[in-house]
Amino acid sequence: MNRNEEQLNNFLVELFNDILRLEETSLAKGEFSNLSISEMHVIDAVYEGTVEGYNTMTEIANRLMITASTLTTSVKTLEKKGYLERTKLSSDKRKVIVIPTDLAKKAYESHQQFHKDMVQVITKELSSEELSTLAHVLRTLHKFFKKL
Repeated sequence: MNRNEEQLNNFLVELFNDILRLEETSLAKGEFSNLSISEMHVIDAVYEGTVEGYNTMTEIANRLMITASTLTTSVKTLEKKGYLERTKLSSDKRKVIVIPTDLAKKAYESHQQFHKDMVQVITKELSSEELSTLAHVLRTLHKFFKKL
């Protein structure tokens, strides 16, 4: 790797870790301290899937890019904590859908607020031109990672 590539690699690794650490800290201090960041991301996927019309275990696992068995373990834990409910589809008993509870909705909204606050802190430091450039670069990175 050349110097710029090394810097980019270091930046991406540190940025990813920084965001995860901030999310974990935010969860630990807040009303939803009984959730791990992984569990919060499952709640996010279930909630968004319900809104968008995909909430079977398979669809949620695909969205999270995890195995069905990994998702099953997380969903069982979140059911016990009162965040999710599982039920079989009446039209096809082989399919299980996952539904967020009111508690999950509150956790989801709280987590979304964390993200909004984080973005506001970043954007207030940037000019509109800098923000536009940053958005373009991040879209390009996102497309690259989606291809992988």
